[in-house]
Amino acid sequence: MAQYFKTAFFLLLFTACGPGEEVLIRQKVDARVAEFSKKRREECRNGLMAEASKTVDSLLLAEAQTDLRDSLNRMRPFKPEQPPVVPPIDSLEVKPIFNPKKN
Repeated sequence: MAQYFKTAFFLLLFTACGPGEEVLIRQKVDARVAEFSKKRREECRNGLMAEASKTVDSLLLAEAQTDLRDSLNRMRPFKPEQPPVVPPIDSLEVKPIFNPKKN
C-alpha cells in the first residue's frame, strides 16, 4: 500500500507542473495577446479611416464650392454698351400755342 502512495505521489508531482503545462499556458497567453493586438489594430484602423473620410469629404466639398463659384463668375454676362443718342425728329424751336396779348 505504501508503494501505491509513493507511486501516485511521484506521478502527481511530475505531471502537475510539467513543462507541457507551461507551454500550454504560454500558447494561451500568446493567443490572447495576438487577439488583443488584432482588435486594437482594427479599432485604430477604423478610427483613422473615419478621420480620413471626414477630411477627404471636406476637401472635396471645398473644391466643388470653389469650382462652382469660379464657373458662375466666368458665365457672368457682359455689360452692354450704351445705345447711340437718338436725334430729335423735329428740330424747330418751341413757341407758345397762343400769342399773349400785348397791352
